[in-house]
Amino acid sequence: MKPYKFLPDIATADIAFEANGKSLEELFRNCALATFEVMADVKRIEPKITKKISLKGKSEENLLYDFLSELIFLKDSESLLFNKFDISIDKDLNLEATAYGETINHEKHHTKLDVKAVTLHMFRVEKIKTGWKATVILDI
Repeated sequence: MKPYKFLPDIATADIAFEANGKSLEELFRNCALATFEVMADVKRIEPKITKKISLKGKSEENLLYDFLSELIFLKDSESLLFNKFDISIDKDLNLEATAYGETINHEKHHTKLDVKAVTLHMFRVEKIKTGWKATVILDI
């Protein structure tokens, strides 16, 4: 199963992707990677800076939306890009994560599009036979 794939026919002015994971943590990690892949070459990001993220969700969808929104906020407020994520989610939907990355360097990271936000349009997290699946549209 591929961790994520982009869906070019879903949104014309935005970027859509579908991500999969055997666990909820893997799904969140793959959604975060897809989000940063839209913005830069994630293979060029080095784990020089760590950021801790703690969130409480009302649902899996709510928690994923808040997690991706927090990562975009860190990109905007602190000029950070990430490519590695340690994530733990308990049964009460408490998320503890560490994001690893570095300050944006446009030449080094081959920056692409600037993601402004996660949209709620078609946003979905669902339990499937093989684990979890999410559909996400990013506002660029």
